[in-house]
Amino acid sequence: MAGDQGYSESVDDIARHQLNFLETLQEDEPEHVITLDTLETQRYCEQKAVFERQAGPDEKRPDRIIRAQEQHGKLVAEMAGTEEEYHLTDVWDDIIAGDVSLLYPPLFFKLIGVIIYGRPTYLRFIDSQPTQLTLVRGVTKKRYLDELFPSERFLLWCYCTILDRIGFSVSDLSARYLKYPQDEFNVVEVSRAQMLVAVEDGDDIAIQLDDDSTVHPNIRRHPIEYKRDSETGKQLREYVAFWRDGGEPTGAGHWKQCAGCRFNPECDLALAQGEQRS
Repeated sequence: MAGDQGYSESVDDIARHQLNFLETLQEDEPEHVITLDTLETQRYCEQKAVFERQAGPDEKRPDRIIRAQEQHGKLVAEMAGTEEEYHLTDVWDDIIAGDVSLLYPPLFFKLIGVIIYGRPTYLRFIDSQPTQLTLVRGVTKKRYLDELFPSERFLLWCYCTILDRIGFSVSDLSARYLKYPQDEFNVVEVSRAQMLVAVEDGDDIAIQLDDDSTVHPNIRRHPIEYKRDSETGKQLREYVAFWRDGGEPTGAGHWKQCAGCRFNPECDLALAQGEQRS
């Protein structure tokens, strides 16, 4: 929970500002637009930023990255399943009316001249205010299920702070990561796990929890308590400035920082190659 952190904008104003951001992106194609997932790649090592900048349509990515993108696409498709068109204007109309449950609207915020963009896997509203924010990630090794890495905690905090910064009340906001093994991915199980989280947060949904109250045997939940944090906010600004100004990477300081890096197979840093491991 986020304590007594309130908001200063009406939901109508927030909706108008967010739709204006989207219109600007579609019409003007501004130079500086950064996704939150891109910022996360800098958490351990700015060398990752080089790979992101060099990424092209024909670049070969590790299989686990391709697999993760495909699985995320299936989750989004499951959430969007409807026989009628549901445009972003409709989403915001429903948020204003207080008539929504689980959504995944894009969120925009401008910071030091850069538009920050993020789209949570699940975002739940009650009475026009966000109450649940969920990110989902597939992991390649089961031992990663039980640990929330610093980069993941940072990304989750960034999503919360965007809701805070654009003017929502975050006093009742809960946030978590749901992590599952990539090789056992099941879109129904992951979607059901989020519904079970909603049950435990007090919503009246008729789904029976397991006897031990776990979300799912293959899925782990990692909650965080969002608080306004000037140090983390400073780091966010520094990362945004890095991308805005085309900064040079500095590299990691320890091989453990490279071990879980998704760019490790392509990286030529000595630490990434394990030359200094003991």
